[in-house]
Amino acid sequence: MQYYINMKMQQACFQLGNTTETIMQIGELLGYGDPYYFSRLFKKVVGMSPKRYRGN
Repeated sequence: MQYYINMKMQQACFQLGNTTETIMQIGELLGYGDPYYFSRLFKKVVGMSPKRYRGN
């Protein structure tokens, strides 16, 4: 299960770095209906929030 989550977060990183879609849209694209849950999970896996990741 962790492998599957990591793959989704890799895709999220790609989307954040290469598109102008909102964080909410990216979360929904990856199957997360709750943007707050997506953000918390992203931070847990990647080590920073999606907003901060996009800003770097």
